[in-house]
Amino acid sequence: MKPISQPPPADWIIFASVAMSLGWGLRGFIGGGPLGAMIPGAMIGLVLALLLRLDTAATSRLIAFAAVGIGFGGDMTYGQTAGLAMKPETFSWALLGFAIKGAVWGLLGGATIGLALVPPTRRYLAITMAAMLAATWAGWRVINEPKLIYFSNLFDRPRPEVWAGLLLAGITVALMHGPLVRRFALCGAIGGGIGFALGACFQVLGRTHAAGFFFSDWWKVMELTFGALLGASYAWAAWSVEPMPDTPTPEPPRSPLLASITGAALAIAIAIFLVPLIDRFHVRFSYTVAGALLLLLATRSSDIARQIGLTGTCCAFFIDLYEDRPQTEPWLAVLLIVIATIAIAVVVLRTT
Repeated sequence: MKPISQPPPADWIIFASVAMSLGWGLRGFIGGGPLGAMIPGAMIGLVLALLLRLDTAATSRLIAFAAVGIGFGGDMTYGQTAGLAMKPETFSWALLGFAIKGAVWGLLGGATIGLALVPPTRRYLAITMAAMLAATWAGWRVINEPKLIYFSNLFDRPRPEVWAGLLLAGITVALMHGPLVRRFALCGAIGGGIGFALGACFQVLGRTHAAGFFFSDWWKVMELTFGALLGASYAWAAWSVEPMPDTPTPEPPRSPLLASITGAALAIAIAIFLVPLIDRFHVRFSYTVAGALLLLLATRSSDIARQIGLTGTCCAFFIDLYEDRPQTEPWLAVLLIVIATIAIAVVVLRTT
């Protein structure tokens, strides 16, 4: 691998930064959450696949793992952390919270991206996912659930947090795998921590001293900054991976249309319906459980992996977009979501 101190070309940094920044802006536009976070994840997966000149199977796997991996961090809450940042007496504490949460987001997302580039056996991936979930539960139960270290409203402590659980999960995945996984985790932690904290500073300064000037939505500036630096950090990590040679590779066997769409439907059911079901048990990391199942499902075939990364992400986009703007009649919204999702599933299957 290239040394981590050797910087990648500027076009790598710019391409990844712009793509993930745009993806994060789209996530904020439709409402957010872990499903919305799959958008910048899928976009950075596509960017890295292009930069590394991956073949069809590797590209499919990377898109799915990147979408799900970045989605993991969406279980964290930071709205009230932003509120703390607006108060001088709690600004430093809030900034620390943003740095930690951004680092955790980048750490676990980066480790998951690394898993796609150096894929373990299905058995060891299943063991990794089980260990990840156990670590998430342990960190959440010991630190987040009793709110020992808390970055939301410090007075009534209304919101459950999960950053400690995801931090332990990211460390666990990184330690269970090789140097490439650890490099993506480390770069993601650095880029995410700096990006989220810097973005939070921009928001505070903008809303305090430049409200209505140049940017009217300083929350969006925070999101774009976070996405840009996180994308740049993943491009830096990817620079250590030797690009594939420009030689033709044999096409992997393709799944029939019905099997591929069935895989897409199963992925969407896991992502959309399993999360609220787990939420009923008051477990904060519901998407982490669903995401682990999605990663295991993605190893079944490259077609199913693409359906998870692209069709599942688009379906989540449509649903979040409707829920954030409920003016449309429910029956019409469901019909449009179903038609659009099936159309994307067909296009995804037929596009290499």
